[in-house]
Amino acid sequence: MTQNKSIRTYFGDVKPKGWMYKQINHDLLHGFVGKLDQMVPDLIVEDDIYNKDRLTRLVKSKDVGAVNSEGEWNIQFLWWNSETQSNWWDGYIRHAFLSGDQESIDKVKKYVDDKLSSQDEDGYIGVYGTDLRYQHTTENGELWAKASLFRGLIAYYEITNEERVLKALLRAMDNTMENYPIGNSTPFKTDKPFAGVGHGLTFTDVCFQLYNITGESKYLDYAVFLFDDYNTHQVEEEDILIKNLMDKEYKFKGHGVHTYEHLRSLVVAYEHTKKSKYKNALEAYLQKLSIAESISGGPIGDEWVFGRHAHSESTGYEYCSIHELLDSFTLLLHYDKDSLWGDKIEWLFFNAAQGARHPEHSSIAYCKSDDSYSMCGEINSETCEETKENRFKYSPVHKDVAVCCVPNAGRIHPYYVQNMWAIEGDEIYINLYGPSTFSTKIDGNEIVFEQVTNYPIEDKIIIKATSNKQVDGQLKLRVPKWAKNFKINGEFPKVNKKGYAVWKGLIDNSLSLTIEMGNQPAAFQHTEGTYFAYGPLLFALPLDGKEEKTKEWGIDGFYDSKYQYTDDRLKDAVWVEGSELKKIDNSGAHYLDQVTIETSLKVDDEIKIKSLVPIGRTVLRKITF
Repeated sequence: MTQNKSIRTYFGDVKPKGWMYKQINHDLLHGFVGKLDQMVPDLIVEDDIYNKDRLTRLVKSKDVGAVNSEGEWNIQFLWWNSETQSNWWDGYIRHAFLSGDQESIDKVKKYVDDKLSSQDEDGYIGVYGTDLRYQHTTENGELWAKASLFRGLIAYYEITNEERVLKALLRAMDNTMENYPIGNSTPFKTDKPFAGVGHGLTFTDVCFQLYNITGESKYLDYAVFLFDDYNTHQVEEEDILIKNLMDKEYKFKGHGVHTYEHLRSLVVAYEHTKKSKYKNALEAYLQKLSIAESISGGPIGDEWVFGRHAHSESTGYEYCSIHELLDSFTLLLHYDKDSLWGDKIEWLFFNAAQGARHPEHSSIAYCKSDDSYSMCGEINSETCEETKENRFKYSPVHKDVAVCCVPNAGRIHPYYVQNMWAIEGDEIYINLYGPSTFSTKIDGNEIVFEQVTNYPIEDKIIIKATSNKQVDGQLKLRVPKWAKNFKINGEFPKVNKKGYAVWKGLIDNSLSLTIEMGNQPAAFQHTEGTYFAYGPLLFALPLDGKEEKTKEWGIDGFYDSKYQYTDDRLKDAVWVEGSELKKIDNSGAHYLDQVTIETSLKVDDEIKIKSLVPIGRTVLRKITF
């Protein structure tokens, strides 16, 4: 689709190139993104929860694989498969089209046909039968099941322009708004709500996206209504309540993924109304967030925040939380156009997100910590003996906990790609860096821009354009905080108050701008010690560990694994302050193999030269010294 002024970039306008394409293509064809439905067909394929297996009053329980205990909260298992399926499909849809694999695209089309066929005559699409829908008095997944499904269908519409999909979505939206009408309903007034009700606030994502497509403000009005209603009732997840945000003593304590996804609802409420109560709440939220962000950017979420300050060894972050915070930052970037948000997105994506993927085989950590000395189920446990806690391990599924983080790990890369570029009028924004193309129009003229680069392991980017007609335009290029000598074609540009360098001129086939950031390896002081970075890459000392395979998934190369460190001396390594940081350019199969930093560390009273690698190349590691 083609951009209009002040409209967020549509899915498909930006395409990955280089290493970004290779990672997306591999995850789809050979990794957990493309194989998850084969590993857990009972959750993704066999449970037709949006159609013939809709939930009714007769359904009392579901086996979703998670280890559970007795308690009222188990009622949430009834809707879990809607999240598992829809979030996975959201990532799969995006990977299929960004990869261009026709077999995968055909699979997506069949899925979309199936979901559209589930729509009732009144427009309802969801997981509940007629005896339950819109009649909930307790925990439910009504809005959450819709939000997770509709986000993927919207992405499909944006890249295909199939009007039947948009028509179905608008009918489903009308059905929701008619049954939960503004001013005459209370969607979040429930007895004993749990995760489903809390996740339901993300329906504001759908409101924003449909406004983005149609320009109809009624969808943003509805988003504000939902946010206000959520703030009116006793809910399980309280971090986003304005009364708590405005309490200076209150610290985030809830389930991390809710805390970080709910930020988007607050952002939409403020940006649509510009009311001071939302502005003040947003400012307070961001202040509270700062203490929950780890050095890598990963926000506390293992699984609850519990009022803690992030710590490299003692707090972890859930992959779901990484993705949801990144998505919230992209919305702030869309509205605010401040380089700060681009910095946060890149740092989070290149470090916490890549660092929670296994660097060699296709699996992720459900939970991960910055300083990671073992992955034996519990955070930095000293043994790999049997434990009830299994979040700190690698798996392509994590069915024993919840199949939520793996689907979200399949969403994060396409979401990053979609937000790399933007346009307002004749102004082209380069918000995030990495090999990519951006297709758009200026004054009706088709233009394709490209970033030619191996960023982030190198700091040189060439911007090119392909256009059949010369047009006047301007590029606004984000200047990251780590770019100490940012140049365009060898010259230092003027940088505006929002941290963007502005280039104006003719845009045609001859356009070629060379960006140089002047990155250098650097040491940074933190309350926990010294850490090292090169540009947006956080570096770590890799630690040797013994792998233990704990479960295989019936597909060659897909298995769960735990790791126990084999030499704990390096855990206590200390940086020799002031010693040289030497960047080494290498060549390897993985793009992050191509850069290391050498420096002096003191180990057992002996000074040794050690190689530090990007955090995304590690399993066990130490980042603070």
